[in-house]
Amino acid sequence: MMGKIRILPPETSRRIAAGEVIDRPASALRELLDNAIDADARDISVSIIQGGIEEITVSDDGYGMSREDLALSIREHATSKIYEPDDILRAKTLGFRGEALASIAAVGRLEIASRFRGTDEGWRLTGSPLQEPIIGSFPCKEGTRVTMRGLFESYPARKQFLKRPQSEALLCRTTFIERALSHPDITFRWKSSNDLDVILPSSQKDRIVHCYPELSHIHMFDTSFKTDDMELDLVYADISSYRRDRKFLQIFVNRRKVPEWGLTNLMEYEFGKYLPGGAHAIAFLFLEIEPSRADFNIHPAKKEVRLKNPAEVRASVQTMLSNELNARYKGATQALETNSPAFGEITFTPEETPFSPIFDKAQPSVVGEQSNNWVHGAALNMSFQSTNLRQDNSPLPADFWQKVKLGHLSSPRYIGRGPGPFLIFELGDTLFILDQHAAHERILYDRIKSKKGESQSLLVPYVLEPHENEHYLKESEQNLDYIGYRIIEETGTWIVEAVPAIAASQALEALVEWLSQPASDATPIDAIAASLSCKAAIKDGDILDQSSAERLIADALALPEPRCPHGRPIFISISKEKLYAMFGRIIE
Repeated sequence: MMGKIRILPPETSRRIAAGEVIDRPASALRELLDNAIDADARDISVSIIQGGIEEITVSDDGYGMSREDLALSIREHATSKIYEPDDILRAKTLGFRGEALASIAAVGRLEIASRFRGTDEGWRLTGSPLQEPIIGSFPCKEGTRVTMRGLFESYPARKQFLKRPQSEALLCRTTFIERALSHPDITFRWKSSNDLDVILPSSQKDRIVHCYPELSHIHMFDTSFKTDDMELDLVYADISSYRRDRKFLQIFVNRRKVPEWGLTNLMEYEFGKYLPGGAHAIAFLFLEIEPSRADFNIHPAKKEVRLKNPAEVRASVQTMLSNELNARYKGATQALETNSPAFGEITFTPEETPFSPIFDKAQPSVVGEQSNNWVHGAALNMSFQSTNLRQDNSPLPADFWQKVKLGHLSSPRYIGRGPGPFLIFELGDTLFILDQHAAHERILYDRIKSKKGESQSLLVPYVLEPHENEHYLKESEQNLDYIGYRIIEETGTWIVEAVPAIAASQALEALVEWLSQPASDATPIDAIAASLSCKAAIKDGDILDQSSAERLIADALALPEPRCPHGRPIFISISKEKLYAMFGRIIE
C-alpha cells in the first residue's frame, strides 16, 4: 500500500509561499517600494495600469545590481540584508526575508532592468512563472526599474478574488502614501491613469499635509522626544479639529505603519482629555527603536510588530503626549482637573450602589470570556472594587453607600442642566455632576453586550470598499452576528444586508471604523460596541426634559462600572463637607 504523504512539486510550493506575501497588486507594490527604499534611493517613481493588475512599475535611483546579483535576486530566500540567524534582530531595512522578488516572479511576468552605481553597464532580467529567467546586457540609468505584468494571469483561482481595477488602484495608492509618509526625505512620484503626483522632500509635517490635502487648512503642530533607546516624533492637529473616525490616528514603528493598539489606545486616552466624547484626534506618531526591540517577523507582510519592552515605550509616549498637550492646552480642561477645589472628590464604589440595573450585566463574548483588554485607552470590564476615580485619595465617607442601601438617604434629586453635557443632581449630602454623553454611552455599551442583538435589514445593501483588513470580517463572523450585523461574501465582495437595530443609523459607520483598525487586543464585541454606543449616545448639545434626565441619572447610578467605554468617569462628586470647606465654613 502506497503512503498518502507526498512532497509538493517546487512550482506548487512556490505559489503557496508566494500567496502569503503577494495577494493583490498593493502587496506587490509594497515589496517593490521597500526594496527601492532599502537600496538608498532618493527618487522613486511608481506607475500602475488597471489598478496594478495589468502592470506595476517601480523605478529608483538606488544602488542597483550587478549581473550576478540580478541573477540571484529572484531566487527564493535571496537577500543582501541578512545572513546569520541573529541578523534579523539587527536589520534596519524594511525587507529582510528575501521573499519579495521570488514571490512576484511566481505569480506574474517580471522584468528587472538595473545598473550598479558607479558602473557603465546595465542588465535586464525577464521571466515568467515556471520558466527560467533570461538575462542580457541592457542600456539603463543607475538604479533599478522593476515591472510586473499580468498578476495571477496563470493562477486564475487567485485572480478571481481581486477587486475591480479602481478598487485595487485605491489600495495601491494607500500603500504608496504610507511609504511616502514615513520617508519624507525621499522624492516619490505617482502615476495611475490620469492621476499624477510628485511629492518632493520636506519636513514630516509638510509631507503629511501633502499626502492628505484635506488637512491643509488645519493648524498642525509637531514635537519630538528622545531617550537613550528610542526617538519619538509627533505631528498632530489643534484640538479644534478632530474626526469621528481614526483615519488620521496613525502609528509608525521603524518607518512601518502598524496597528500597535497599546500606543493607539494611549494616544486616544491622552487626546481624549481635550476632545469631546466620540471624537478622535488627528495625530501621527513616528517611533524609532532598536531593531532588536521591535519584532516584525510575526506577519508574512510585516504588518504587525511585537515590542520587546512595551511598558517602557508606552511610558515614553505618555510622557511626551502628556507634557506636550498639557503645555499647549492647560486651560482647556481646567474645570476637570482633580487638583481643582471644586472637583476634589471623584469617588464611586459600584459594588455598594443601592440601585438595580435596568438590564442584565454584560455577558461573556460569544467567542470566549469577556475581554479585560483596552479599547480607546481605557480598560473595559475592569473591577472598581478597589479603584478610586480620583487622585488625591479623599473618598466620600465610608458609610455613604451603606446609608443609601439602608434607605437612610433619599433618591437622587435632579437640580438641572449645567454647562455643556453636564447634569447636576444631589444624593444625600453630596452634589454630583454627571456627563450625560458618557453615562448614556456606557448604558448602551452594556446593553449591546448583554444579549444577542436584533437586526434591522437595509433597504439597499451596503457594499464595503476593499480593505486590507477585510479578512477580519470572516474571522469575526460570530461576533458580528451576535451584535446584529448580517454580512455576506459574494465573489470576493463583502455586502452588509442588516445592521444592529439598537443603533441602526450609526452601525455602518461603526463597522467601517472598526475595519480600519480592528483592535487585536479587544474582541469585536468590545470594539464595535464601544464605537456604536459612542455614536448613538446623546450628545453635548442635546437637551433632556426632567423625566428623561432623572431616568438617565438613575440608570447611571445603577451601572456596575462608572466609566464610559473610553475610560472617562461618568460623574464626579463633591461632599457637603468639601463644599463647606471651599467656602470657609465650619459644619456644626
